[in-house]
Amino acid sequence: MKIEELLSAMEKEGGARPVTMELLSQLDESAVFEHASNKQWLFSKTAIPNKYKLLMSITAAAAVGQENCIKTYVKSALRQGIQKDGIMEALLVARFVSATTVISASVDAMKLLVEDGQTN
Repeated sequence: MKIEELLSAMEKEGGARPVTMELLSQLDESAVFEHASNKQWLFSKTAIPNKYKLLMSITAAAAVGQENCIKTYVKSALRQGIQKDGIMEALLVARFVSATTVISASVDAMKLLVEDGQTN
């Protein structure tokens, strides 16, 4: 398979050619093939249905703020028949997890506040 065929297959699956893969192909075609191979390997596993892997991908991309990935995964999910409410719920999970990390990262600061002993 040639790089153009791979990019076209990605476009067919996701509804648009992924900008990141397009750019990466101009810098190192082998990295695009490696990425595609990793995805194929992951989605060949059967313990988690592929629908849920895709929703998990949306959640993870949203939690780390990767806009291009979010958009690519959402387009793919829609094309694969995943309902909008399921996609929205995945985004809400990401919102919750991201907010939780703020609290978790603040443990030492909260300890200082508790040790200070002042109340409202």
